Amino acid sequence: MKSKCVKRIAAILLAGCSVISLTGCGIFETLSGNASGKPTSFSTVDELESGKAYVWKNANESDVNKASGSNTFQTCITGDINFTGKELDEVTENPRSIWVSDEADEKIPTVTSKDKLLYVSDTEVPDSIVFERFADYGYTIGVSNFIADGGDHYYIPFAQSSEDDYKYYIDLKSDAGALSKLQSITKLYLDKVGDTKLSKKTVSDGGTVLGLQKGKSYACEFYTGTYYQDFKLKANIHSFGSLERFVSYDFDFLHSNCIAITIPEYFKTGYYFVNGVGLFRYVADADLEKYNGKAYDENIDWNDPIIIYDENGSVISDPSDPDFEEKQEETEMEPEGDSNVTEVKEGEASE
Repeated sequence: MKSKCVKRIAAILLAGCSVISLTGCGIFETLSGNASGKPTSFSTVDELESGKAYVWKNANESDVNKASGSNTFQTCITGDINFTGKELDEVTENPRSIWVSDEADEKIPTVTSKDKLLYVSDTEVPDSIVFERFADYGYTIGVSNFIADGGDHYYIPFAQSSEDDYKYYIDLKSDAGALSKLQSITKLYLDKVGDTKLSKKTVSDGGTVLGLQKGKSYACEFYTGTYYQDFKLKANIHSFGSLERFVSYDFDFLHSNCIAITIPEYFKTGYYFVNGVGLFRYVADADLEKYNGKAYDENIDWNDPIIIYDENGSVISDPSDPDFEEKQEETEMEPEGDSNVTEVKEGEASE
C-alpha cells in the first residue's frame, strides 16, 4: 500500500441529509446523495434542485428546457464520505474515502461524450470547478485505508487523537460500523477476511481488502491488542479513495436554471467528485465499446493516472497544466552551478 494514499487526505463521515456549507466556497452545498425516499432521476430540467450536480443523458436536444423523458436527468450522488466539511480542501490530514452501498451503486450516473454534466444554483455562479478523482477499489467490507506495519500486518488507527478517529476508516452506515463499539485502542488489526490473509497482494493502494465477492459475508479476524475478535461482515461496499485533483473554469450558460460543466479533454475513464457535491462515472470514448454498462467493470482500468510522477515524486507529465511543457523547457535550459559565482581570470586578483 502506498504511504501517500494513507497519509494524504482526510475527514469526518457524512451523517444524515443535512445541508452543509462548503468552507471557502460559498457556492455549492452538500446533500446526502441518496436520501431515503428521494428520487435520483428526473424527467425535466424544472425538477432539478439547487445545489446539486446532474447528468443530462443523451443530450441531443440543443435546448435543455425541451428535454424530457424517464431518467433524462440523473443526480450525482455523494455516497458516504469521510471528509464532510472539507469537500473542497486540497490537502487534509487523513485519507479521503467514499463508500457506496451495493444498493446505491447503480445510482452513480455515467457520463460519456454523448452526455452533459449540469449544475443548478439559485444563488451563485461558481468561480471554478473542482474535480477530485477517486480511485475505484471495487467491492469490499466497509473498512478502508488499512496501514501496513513493518511485518506486512495491517491495521487502522482507532484512537490516535480522539475516540472517533475510526470514522476516517470505517463506513459507519455499513455493518462494519459495529467495530466502533470495540474498546478504545490505538491500533485495530485485521489479519484475515475469510480465507484471505491481508498482505501486499491482497490489500489495495487505498488500503481495502481485494478479491472479495460482492454481497458475500466473511468471517473477519480482528485483534484488539493480541485478543482475537470475530466479526462477520458483508462485502457490499463499493470503495473509492482520493487519487488526484483538477480545477477547471469551463462551463456554459444554457438559458435555463442550470449551467453545463465542460468535461476536460484530458480526462481518462474514472470516477470524479465534482465540486464537493456528487460523484459520477466517466467513460472515455476509447473505453465505450468494452465497458459493460454496469456499476462495476473489472476489465477496465478506472485508476490510470492523468498526472504522472517519477520515482522521486516529481511531476513528469501533467496534461491539465497547459504551460507544463514550457515550464519543463525553462527548467532544462537553466544553467547548472551557482549563477552568483564570478569567474576570475588568470592573473587577476579577486577583491
